[in-house]
Amino acid sequence: MPFITISTNTENKNDNLCAEVAHLVAENLGKPIDYVVARVCCGQDMAFGGTNKNKGALIEIKSVGFSDKALLARKLTDVVVQHLKVEARFVNIEFVNLKAEDVSVNGGLLG
Repeated sequence: MPFITISTNTENKNDNLCAEVAHLVAENLGKPIDYVVARVCCGQDMAFGGTNKNKGALIEIKSVGFSDKALLARKLTDVVVQHLKVEARFVNIEFVNLKAEDVSVNGGLLG
């Protein structure tokens, strides 16, 4: 935790996107980088604004607690727009607040 998945209908041309997103999330949430999992799923069959011709991304971020979601949303959107060449208006983010007792790292529960 945190766990972040970026799904997009574009291709990823940046080998460092997962690492960059992981560090951004760890820094902004004050979480250890060792607990952060980032995944980028490119080339997905996705429609934004009713058509797959629009290029966008759906980001899901799960964490035990969030600090400034508005700031994190802006930073994640900026990184995704920059690296995936999608339109900011088609970047959607879902924040999921997890209970510590529902998350396991290294075989043990966090709560």
